[in-house]
Amino acid sequence: MGGKVRALTRGWAGLTPGVSLALVEILSLPECDMDAWNPASFDDELRETLTCYSNLIIDYYREEQILMDEHLNSDPYESLKANRFYSEYSTLHEQIVSPQLAARRIRVWHYTRLLDCEVTRMRSKLVSTTPASFAQRLDMLVGKNLLTREEAEIVYSQSPLHSQQSSRAGRLWTTSVPMSASNRGVAPLLGNWGGESAYFWLSDVAIAEKLRNIGKPRIVEIDTALRDKLNSYSVAKTVLQSWAKSLGQPISIEGSDLSITDCLETAKVLVVHSPGDGVYEAVADCYPVGWEQHRVSSLTIDNSLAR
Repeated sequence: MGGKVRALTRGWAGLTPGVSLALVEILSLPECDMDAWNPASFDDELRETLTCYSNLIIDYYREEQILMDEHLNSDPYESLKANRFYSEYSTLHEQIVSPQLAARRIRVWHYTRLLDCEVTRMRSKLVSTTPASFAQRLDMLVGKNLLTREEAEIVYSQSPLHSQQSSRAGRLWTTSVPMSASNRGVAPLLGNWGGESAYFWLSDVAIAEKLRNIGKPRIVEIDTALRDKLNSYSVAKTVLQSWAKSLGQPISIEGSDLSITDCLETAKVLVVHSPGDGVYEAVADCYPVGWEQHRVSSLTIDNSLAR
């Protein structure tokens, strides 16, 4: 372990003091199976599949670039033409890679704002947001004199959880790639206790200010299975793009939002990053290790993320 830690921390000079200790703690945790953005983390079976289809993957992305260049430089204007490799590539995506990923686990990232006691509970058990669980969390704030009973009732009554249960309740939203705390897609989630369930439709300015001062922003690494609905399909897109990039294709890797529902019982927290811990500020910059080689320059963001 010692040599591995020294190798990993050598390039971290200039980060927040204590980063070496933080990395030691991370390395002592159970490792996740894979990162969708990092081909080096793919298992042998997945790598064998992608290797078999490498020529198709290269052909598809080369054709995409050619067609886009023709489209952008056309004069007079021409619509974007269809990729002649699309049908084969789509079959690879939907019928080969996606089913393989459904049997795998990956590291995902959850962005939230929590009290220390909530972090402790999260480490022992992940819980999705529902009207009932949200009410319990508000009761906890009242018990700690962080909100009055009347304020808690206002927050609860104005929550979008009531009218948008199908897209919000019973889910834990995550991303398939890390994002920095300053990313506009996650900054409001880190800046407001309760996430969108609390602040999204809240009309009381004074209460909203209180929510911004409750708890601390947290970036949570979670290991989860991919059996939930479209999660394996979404991750397959990132996997194929990362493989294409490893083959020298000049493309942007797109991460996606993943909703953990049925897999929540088996999902586990790997580590929780907080401001000042030596890692929080480095997420999506030089952390996780190897990220700088696979940096994402384009990311799909859904504002329903990580409630």
